[in-house]
Amino acid sequence: MKQTLTFNVSLIRSTASKLYVDAFDSSKTAFDNKEYLKSFHYLLDYINPSLRQKYGNAQGTEFSIQHGSIVVNIKIENDELKVTAPFLKIPEKNRVPLLRQTAVLNFRFIDLAKIELKDERLQFIYTCPLGLVDPFKMYYVLREICSTGDEYDDEFSTKFGAERIYEPRIVPYNAKTIDDVYNVVQHSCKECNEGLKYFEGERKYGFAWNIVACTLLKILYYAHPQGQLLNDLNKTIKDLDREDIPLPEVVAIGKKQVERIQNMTKEQLAGYLYFVEIFVSDKRRSSLSNIQENFKNAYEKAGLYMSQADYMACAVMIIYQFYNMYYYNDVQDDVNDLVVYAMTQSSGKSWEEAAEILYKAMDNIMKGNLYNYKNGSVLKSVVLYLLGVLFGGKR
Repeated sequence: MKQTLTFNVSLIRSTASKLYVDAFDSSKTAFDNKEYLKSFHYLLDYINPSLRQKYGNAQGTEFSIQHGSIVVNIKIENDELKVTAPFLKIPEKNRVPLLRQTAVLNFRFIDLAKIELKDERLQFIYTCPLGLVDPFKMYYVLREICSTGDEYDDEFSTKFGAERIYEPRIVPYNAKTIDDVYNVVQHSCKECNEGLKYFEGERKYGFAWNIVACTLLKILYYAHPQGQLLNDLNKTIKDLDREDIPLPEVVAIGKKQVERIQNMTKEQLAGYLYFVEIFVSDKRRSSLSNIQENFKNAYEKAGLYMSQADYMACAVMIIYQFYNMYYYNDVQDDVNDLVVYAMTQSSGKSWEEAAEILYKAMDNIMKGNLYNYKNGSVLKSVVLYLLGVLFGGKR
């Protein structure tokens, strides 16, 4: 394998968080002043400033907010806040295993809310006196309900045949976008398999792990699939961090998922490609200091690889770090612009060319140079290309 994987810019142009930080400070202040309703309103503004107007009543006491494939209902009445989110209808078949798995969610994965069974229907529920609606706690409650509900309704529908109580309002990708996604995914899987064939043949399983991890993370970053495919990819990403089995077996888990996606028809893949409204993001809001802390060890290793002219190791490591950043964070625009520029310029390049570009990008992030990265040889190559287009005819 003589060059880096191809990079494709995310279909969602801005990866930045919608969180409005100043509103959270206002929420805390209002709560400390015992202005509990105002505190909760500011909390909603913190999550997304458009929520109250879009989903609330005139009094600001009732809200019905979509998150993926569930709807979160919030009602404030008689100095009490109540959150409910209809989940699933119990099927006649597979009733017992579904209820067993629901009990596991209640006891192991949900801390404050709970799932209750009423009239053969499962729903999330959380109640609290208004005076105890601390903004830190309440944000966690809403995030917990959104994350768990949106993941497991797909999981339980697929495994047990449970029926959703609420069908999500989705906007499918248009035909051209589906064509583009399918072609990019096919090409990415092909690149991955070619890389795996090379690295496994050389018994370089560390590199093989990076290639398969980057491919799966790229699909998530670029295509933003939903439904059970998203769940399956998330599970595979988690399995890639397993340390209880040999590394070749871990690589095989990722390889199997890549092959499964590659074998999907365009129509099958299209079933998972749609836009849906999000209430509380699963991802963290990025900050430069947090990104720098997460990159610290990789940055030091990448610098060592560059000094040793081990360009492949440097490039592969940085590419993984960048995709991993997007997986866990809603990435601010200034960092996103820098990373997209570097990943675009290094796409499909030789390991040496790519390593220089990628290391420069990470170096700029670590030094906080987020607006002055288009310089040196990278910028020169872009200028020369543009001059060639303008004065050299079609390329």
